Amino acid sequence: MDRTNFRKTVIIFGAIHAVIFLGVLPTVAHFLYPGTGGLENFLAQLMRGGQIPYHDFASEYPPLALFSFLLPGLVTSNTAVYSWLFAGEMMVFDLLALVMIADLASRLKMSVKKTLTVYTLLIVATGPILLARYDILPAVLVLAALWAFVKGKNKLAWAVAALGFAAKIYPIIILPIFVIYQLKNRQYGRMIAGGAVFLGVTLITILPWIIIDAGGYWHSWTYHLERGLHSESTYGTTLLTGQLMGLTTMQGALTFGSWNLSSPLADSLARMSFYISAAILLVVYGFYAWRLQRESENPRVGLSESAAAQLLKYATIVVAVFMLTNKVFSAQYLAWLCPLIPLAADRRYFAPMLFIAAGVLTQYVYPYNYIPFELGKALPVLVLTFRNLLLILMTVLIAAAGRDRDSLYQTNGTRALRSGG
Repeated sequence: MDRTNFRKTVIIFGAIHAVIFLGVLPTVAHFLYPGTGGLENFLAQLMRGGQIPYHDFASEYPPLALFSFLLPGLVTSNTAVYSWLFAGEMMVFDLLALVMIADLASRLKMSVKKTLTVYTLLIVATGPILLARYDILPAVLVLAALWAFVKGKNKLAWAVAALGFAAKIYPIIILPIFVIYQLKNRQYGRMIAGGAVFLGVTLITILPWIIIDAGGYWHSWTYHLERGLHSESTYGTTLLTGQLMGLTTMQGALTFGSWNLSSPLADSLARMSFYISAAILLVVYGFYAWRLQRESENPRVGLSESAAAQLLKYATIVVAVFMLTNKVFSAQYLAWLCPLIPLAADRRYFAPMLFIAAGVLTQYVYPYNYIPFELGKALPVLVLTFRNLLLILMTVLIAAAGRDRDSLYQTNGTRALRSGG
């Protein structure tokens, strides 16, 4: 696609996303999520009034997340107006993602229109929860770090990854992907420089809070460590299905801002989830290291098509694995995968279709049928169990038929044969 058509395509899809983020989703959210933006606005007004996070009030949110809450709060304290401004802020991050997805698709010789269409459908399937929570911010920062790395902008990639870590904990899991690539290609200097940048940006974002109130800041970390087993997690829905079958029993309660399960087995799974997640991630990292081929070109011009496709594929897998093996899996976490799946899916689009189905099922339970789910009713429990199974299948399909194979297929000149040429 030439640059003129590329810009025209991005502008058209940008306009579509503006309508989605400022028209469709806020309208739906108004009816589905009463008080949307209430918590974020409350925290923003505390900061606007001079109160210091982690010192004057407790918060489980990282510094950059709180900053994203503050920005619309500087304009208004009215919750209704705040929710629209917050939606606009999330739209800005979405548009940044759209531009980077288009650029990466072009680099991978994928259809830009088809890739952006898939991304748009994933956004719609995730639904108005995108405007009720801020999770599109760390998702876009993960994409930006990968985009910079693929383009050969090493220090920028590590710096953006640090900003992602300052917005949400999970972006740190893409760093081993960078390390493996640079070790494999003997880019030791770039790896050390990138690590130093990551450490420097991280210290800049956390040191002020540690100096002000170290105990208050570390509480934002221990808060997550102390959380129980979330009912929507893979473990939680499995146990709830087991309860429907009479295999186990447990109690549910609203703790740590979510509906969590409690029983000897549930508590054990909550404690073990970190180790389960770490073990499976290590396996994925190992497969990436095994499959990775050494690059011969200048690293400053960026990754080759096949290397970029492979990196994006495994980055998508590690995010999906972390989400599915974590003890907490809230509806908004689906946003983490929206910018990545369009770039990791093969041309049959099975993975995006499974994600779309998973998004629809998620919206059926939350917010429409969440109270019956909390009560352990069969239908919503089975719906979320099936949702998690679909996401597991999606991850397996991405791992088995990644875009890196398609890139090599293209490079070998068989693309013309596939189109009948």
